[in-house]
Amino acid sequence: MTDQDPVEVPAEVAEAGRVRLAEWLTAEAPTPELGATPEELADWTAHQVEEYLVFVPPGYANLLFLVADHGISSFAPSQQSLEEAMAAARPQS
Repeated sequence: MTDQDPVEVPAEVAEAGRVRLAEWLTAEAPTPELGATPEELADWTAHQVEEYLVFVPPGYANLLFLVADHGISSFAPSQQSLEEAMAAARPQS
């Protein structure tokens, strides 16, 4: 994990993140029907870690999602640590 423990996210912040994530998932899907709605992501847990909202689908998930002001990305925790994924997702200057 990271030096910073995940922080509980206020409901309105988590919901705004779900809206952004659903839009991103829909844009990334091969067809809009394979996208997602915020309602479909309602049971995904959200944690704040540094500047990211980390969204975790229910059940066993090998794909987690990072949502930040500077963008959205996904990573497989079996292949990459949260710290590595956050570093890779940060804009390069």
